[in-house]
Amino acid sequence: MKANFYIESEHFCLAFDKYVIEEINGKKYVLPEKGAKSHNSTFSNWIDRYLIDILNIGKKVYYQEKVEDIEILDYVQSYGLFGFMADFPVNRYYILDDVVALRDYNLIEYEDHITNIQLEEYLKLFMPKLDNNKIKLLIQKCRKEISPKIMEKYLTPELNELLIFSKNYGEPVDMILQYSKILYEHLIHFAEKRHLRSYSPLIAVNNLHTNIDTLHNNEIGLIYGYLKQAIDLNFLVNLSQDTVMLKTCKFCHKAFIPKNSKAEYDTPQCKNKANVYSFRKRAQEE
Repeated sequence: MKANFYIESEHFCLAFDKYVIEEINGKKYVLPEKGAKSHNSTFSNWIDRYLIDILNIGKKVYYQEKVEDIEILDYVQSYGLFGFMADFPVNRYYILDDVVALRDYNLIEYEDHITNIQLEEYLKLFMPKLDNNKIKLLIQKCRKEISPKIMEKYLTPELNELLIFSKNYGEPVDMILQYSKILYEHLIHFAEKRHLRSYSPLIAVNNLHTNIDTLHNNEIGLIYGYLKQAIDLNFLVNLSQDTVMLKTCKFCHKAFIPKNSKAEYDTPQCKNKANVYSFRKRAQEE
């Protein structure tokens, strides 16, 4: 089956120019730096790079190599935060409910079942610097702002602006690392088995929009509103190609997308090192 579709980002996706890692209540968070300025972010400009970079952070977690804080900051500085808070809930407009239902195998409790959590507690997990009163005021503001909206394509970006693109929004470092590891594990499994691991809602693209209301020329636009959506979609599209170009290097195990589909190494240096090791091994056996 051939599909005529394209991928683009929402008109309103934000990132900040500076981020920091702070420890709050015993947990390390990535947050916009105080005074950081927001700017529009179009993920399509880096559609392969942001996937490869997070996979290679996941590779280090998978092989129990140390991931330095600067590596996380460099990634977020380049692409922004992931938008986990908008992605995990089953009830898309969770801000209107008192309880948030989370997709199974979520990264909140690492439990393999659906988890319910109070809305205030859920918001505090991603906005750790806000006290209870500010959380309640934020909920009231969100509900007041989105209640007049009658079309989803207007409601969702505005809700994201108030929440995952706000200066108060942050993401736990261990959540980012766990997500990157899961992506890499799926890639390793696919390389060996030629199919993905057992169903994981974590990379089943959640809350994806289309341009079906303005469809023209039979082109379906898949429109994502935050970074995690873009990564998940790009990952799955890459693995669904007739010729899968997303690979892991046979020597260093890093993820890469080669220009030549037959390439097995991400750099000439890795290929040369692999040849040297192979030659030495044959020499020893002889």
